[in-house]
Amino acid sequence: MIIMKKRELILILIITFSINSIAQVVRLSGSQMNQPDTTSMFSGKYFWNLSRIGNMMEWIDNKRNGCPDSVYVSELNTVYNELKTLQESRLNFSMFDSQINRLNITVNDAWKNYYHRSSPFKLIQKEISSKKIDEIDQLVLDGIQFREENKLDSAYQNFKKAVEKDSTRLNYYFYLIIDTELELNNNTEKALEYVNKVINRKNKLISTAFDPYVMRVGIYINQKQFKLAYEDLNLLLEKDSNDLNSLYSRAFVKTKLNDFIGSISDYKILLKKYQYNPFRIYIDKAMINNNIGWNYYFLKQYELCIQYANKSLLLKPNNSNALDTRGSGYFGLCEYEKCIVDMTKAIGLNPNLANSYYIRGLSYFKLNKQNLAYADLSTASELGVLEADDAIKGLSLIKSNTEVENQKQFPNRKPTNSNNRVRIDPYGLHLFFK
Repeated sequence: MIIMKKRELILILIITFSINSIAQVVRLSGSQMNQPDTTSMFSGKYFWNLSRIGNMMEWIDNKRNGCPDSVYVSELNTVYNELKTLQESRLNFSMFDSQINRLNITVNDAWKNYYHRSSPFKLIQKEISSKKIDEIDQLVLDGIQFREENKLDSAYQNFKKAVEKDSTRLNYYFYLIIDTELELNNNTEKALEYVNKVINRKNKLISTAFDPYVMRVGIYINQKQFKLAYEDLNLLLEKDSNDLNSLYSRAFVKTKLNDFIGSISDYKILLKKYQYNPFRIYIDKAMINNNIGWNYYFLKQYELCIQYANKSLLLKPNNSNALDTRGSGYFGLCEYEKCIVDMTKAIGLNPNLANSYYIRGLSYFKLNKQNLAYADLSTASELGVLEADDAIKGLSLIKSNTEVENQKQFPNRKPTNSNNRVRIDPYGLHLFFK
């Protein structure tokens, strides 16, 4: 799987799935009788804290990829390593509230410091403050302050009014209005209109403004207009062949265009270039190797799929996506028991992996474990896998002794149930890819 909520000061501990654990009941006398146990390894609190650890690790993985700020990445890596040690300890996670809360605060503080160093809003604010401020500049400064206070409606109105008063200011403040448009209204069409105006004017942008082509690529990808995104990415790479973010993005887009060989080629070039230009951006080699493996899965070269998933797992043993990729490769080789082991591990790390439920369900089906197959395929269907519905119908037909050999049971995609808003990150488009 490839790969980013309200303006970056999000709560890391918002969990995207609910834990339906039943708390153990401890029999005590008096008013405490039948109170839920929150300290046992069988309690809901145990699984809740374990999920918090997993989600914080995933959040950190997304945020450090592509980030050019070495201080911020180092701080995130420190927290990630502590979380990883905690996750692998197999201790009673219900007892680790204080440690998890402390790490959450550490990550929040690191983000605030990073934001004040490198936020485009802060950079634009600094640019405006360095000269004589007029009425329009003041509208923008007030708008930035509204964003700081999470008053997106007011911020958007200020930015929009500034541009309407002087349309040439769009060249100066396009990032502000486009990013706020996307975050507040999720209106990619309006954002695209603004971006195209900036590109068509071909005027020089101020130093703190970010490349409109990069922003347009992000919008095109969100709209699933992958051919248009591909064209813009080629333009960016013509300007700078060492633009690693655009190279990564093109590899991602090639997969969406079913150019799996081309995607693999770009990912391998990316890894090679990164050896000689390691400090420009952070490249997650485990993620790249996993993506290469997933492309090989589409090409039905399952041995290579497994080989690259293994490379990813050597770098990150608890990478749920790589486990999912390797499990898919095992399914392609008809090694169903190995597939089930990997998918079970992947689901344990990320209970929202729709593909893992689907492939594991198909593996159970191949092993004639129909009840287990039905349970997994039902979950996969709830998570958005359309093929799972067909497979469930096949199971029903089996119970009726009806032939189902022509039933479509092999997956042709890795689905996702993500409903994220579009996010434009000036330092790396792949932060919000899904």
